Amino acid sequence: MNQPLPPKELICECGNRFMSQQRSNWCRACGKQLFYDLKDQKKSRSNQIYFISIIVIVTGLLAYFFIEMILTPLLSIW
Repeated sequence: MNQPLPPKELICECGNRFMSQQRSNWCRACGKQLFYDLKDQKKSRSNQIYFISIIVIVTGLLAYFFIEMILTPLLSIW
């Protein structure tokens, strides 16, 4: 089991302050995610970029195959 981190005061952009012993928390005032350490924040950001790029690539491939396999033969009949 993970050991709790030493208490640290986190300050959100909205001005809300609270004590945290977890790697990440959500601000109760504005709902933004706050991180205990800058390294965890950078890791979360890179994971978001990776996830969004995978979604864009899959959507592009589905659109390409739809156009090539369904739309092009259907339009060439007319």
